[in-house]
Amino acid sequence: PGFLPGKRSLEAMVGSASACPVQEREYVRFEIVDFNGRALSKTVPARHKASPVFMYVGAAAFGANSEITTFPEEVAATGFPNAELVPDWSTEQVLPWAARPGAKVSRVYCEQRWGSEKLRTLPRTLCARMLQELRMHQGHGYEIFIGGEQEFTFVKPSEDGCGWKPLFTGVDVFATLQNAKSMDLCYEIERHMESVGVDILTINAEYGEGQVELAFAPKFGLEACDMLATFRTGTKEIAQSHGLLASFFTRPFGVDGVGSGGHFNFSIWRPDGAGRASGPDAISRATADRANAFHDADDVEGLSLMARQFLAGVLAHAPAIEAICSPTPACYTRHGHWAPSVANWGLDDRMAAVRVKADKEGSGRGCYMELRMPSAAANTYLVTAAVLAGGLDGLRRGLKLPPARQTKEDGARELPTSLEDALAALEADAYMVDKLGADFVRWYAGVKRAELKAINDRVAKGSGSNEELSVAWQHAYLEFI
Repeated sequence: PGFLPGKRSLEAMVGSASACPVQEREYVRFEIVDFNGRALSKTVPARHKASPVFMYVGAAAFGANSEITTFPEEVAATGFPNAELVPDWSTEQVLPWAARPGAKVSRVYCEQRWGSEKLRTLPRTLCARMLQELRMHQGHGYEIFIGGEQEFTFVKPSEDGCGWKPLFTGVDVFATLQNAKSMDLCYEIERHMESVGVDILTINAEYGEGQVELAFAPKFGLEACDMLATFRTGTKEIAQSHGLLASFFTRPFGVDGVGSGGHFNFSIWRPDGAGRASGPDAISRATADRANAFHDADDVEGLSLMARQFLAGVLAHAPAIEAICSPTPACYTRHGHWAPSVANWGLDDRMAAVRVKADKEGSGRGCYMELRMPSAAANTYLVTAAVLAGGLDGLRRGLKLPPARQTKEDGARELPTSLEDALAALEADAYMVDKLGADFVRWYAGVKRAELKAINDRVAKGSGSNEELSVAWQHAYLEFI
């Protein structure tokens, strides 16, 4: 009743449609990574992926959240234009966790083209440029081998819906029963990550409530940085699908909470051509046709001259590099708590800025350096670029490595104790400004100072207590980093 003759009822039409197979739609995320390591993207139906895609040219200069936005002077002067997203199709990957019923989603990492040139301030573009400089150094085809550990925190909404609390309680690092509290979620993350080439080696609970640490099999160059960016965004997206947050913010629960680190493991390798057979472990497989340029079996500590000079350069520029490794004001509360306060090194020394793993009797596969300065909030593309810039200066000037385990009294350089001091150190380091690019340093410092101002303005409305500071930090960073 009520339907025109010859017309089918809505129920019949829906029933018929549901009986037909649904054609899977394909989409591609054109994605860049900003200064804070956040993924910014536009989703494009796959049928249009060969068409030009554009994004605002100053997108990398957004703050940790969109309440904090800076406008680089050259962007404002030209009317805030768009720049074309230039996809690196070698990075296109299907993201299983992003799928929806009837929808298949891929991601491709992009650079931005503004006018006739690529935007040199974009983290991935800057990283690629420094990797090329390493490759060309003395014509040896050097490549950096990057691995490491990422600490982060699973958090869930509080009962009143007005805040966040740890997914699990208790502090019992490595304890099997503590590990088990988040293992279902970690299993899901590991399974999805393996499908996109993120090779997780170990999983364990850490010192903080809700805090876990995952270690990764190393990869070479830009592939390693892409891997860590994929892990970070993917982990946050998977957690979000469960109504949770995975936060890489350094102090997710404020001034009195436990900090999260992002230790950066690296070594430099050159083509070998010896045709060595690969072993069963991940490092042997990845390095079968290369030789570790950091290892020297004839040296008393197993370190080559190149390793010593490279490390000397990193330490010489460590105050400037700290602005990249510790990109939020909360990062500086880690100093002295399993994070360094001076630019020094030591053999298997967890208290040093650079923990060196080397053994003259061992294989070159086990020789690497662990930069312990980065917090979990650091952007791996930028850390890689900064480390390479410092290390290449050490190689070109033939810098002498200071003695191991130096203290401030022995002459080790102090690391900045605040974000503002670190930004000033970066701006004052003429070599690092030139190598990373004056425009990048200006854009990056502008974003970081805007974040500082937003936090300070929020705290100024109250009494300035640690609790209010913690809330201001969380508002700026918790959900977004």
